[in-house]
Amino acid sequence: MNSKDKLWKKAVRDQQKRLKPNECQKYIRLVLDINFMSAEFGQYLLRTLRESLDLKYELRTLPVNQCVLWERSMGQLLLDPDEVKALSEEWQLEEHVARILKHGELKYLIRMNLLEKYSNELKTNFPGKQHIVLYMKPKDKPSHRETEALLELQILYQLKVHEVPDDVEELLKELQRLSKAIAEAPYKKQKNEPLSGFKRFLANDKKQCVQVEGCKGFGLLFQQHLNRLPLVTLEVAETIIEKYSCPKTLMEDFAYNPDAVKELAELKIKRSGPKALQTDRRIGEVLAGKLKLLYTTREPDALI
Repeated sequence: MNSKDKLWKKAVRDQQKRLKPNECQKYIRLVLDINFMSAEFGQYLLRTLRESLDLKYELRTLPVNQCVLWERSMGQLLLDPDEVKALSEEWQLEEHVARILKHGELKYLIRMNLLEKYSNELKTNFPGKQHIVLYMKPKDKPSHRETEALLELQILYQLKVHEVPDDVEELLKELQRLSKAIAEAPYKKQKNEPLSGFKRFLANDKKQCVQVEGCKGFGLLFQQHLNRLPLVTLEVAETIIEKYSCPKTLMEDFAYNPDAVKELAELKIKRSGPKALQTDRRIGEVLAGKLKLLYTTREPDALI
């Protein structure tokens, strides 16, 4: 193995290490708008950030007043055809952008009818990002119009509004929480990629899922599916599966047998326990009709 391969493998290990939950926060920094310097809480916030061991930050002139960005140190390995260069400290912009909204500014936006402009400033200058509003909520109960305005920002203008108590320490805690979530996002995404969507369901990655290996487990999966339906107990599901081993056989019977619903309704439910205590119960026409509608309808809004 030559020196280039060794350095490449070292870089891969370094990148994987940077993704781990205990390490990833070291490679995230805040980018603060330089207007924080003149904000009423700005000096105290910056001083607290300087004293913090968890958060790195950088002041920069940003296109939107009092906004916050996040950057990640990628530590990329640059491979030159002739030589291998060391790790570079390259910073990549994350997909989140937050903006501080004070109570007085919210009242001004309401009075001047500028909520849409406020939203557009974020969306125009940072397209394709996840836009967050950190609203510094006062202790006093908000007026009805203020509550409506915050809902408008969320529902009408599609901004995420996080209400934070009007205190610099609380704002710092919220920035720490967001930084931690953003830092850990790639690790969680990487962890979930091998088993995503339906594969994760089959792989028993979540509670009450069914392990399917090859052809084994499909019967139990069909049984669990039936158990999710109202009126279908474990005994009812086992009775249906004894006649129809999989959904395909049930659907084919509904499609080609005109008496399928009647035959399904007449199936006797197998009961556990002493025979003397058992009652003669059947699937019934109501459940049979619901199953036919479920497995044959092509109307997505059909009421089962």
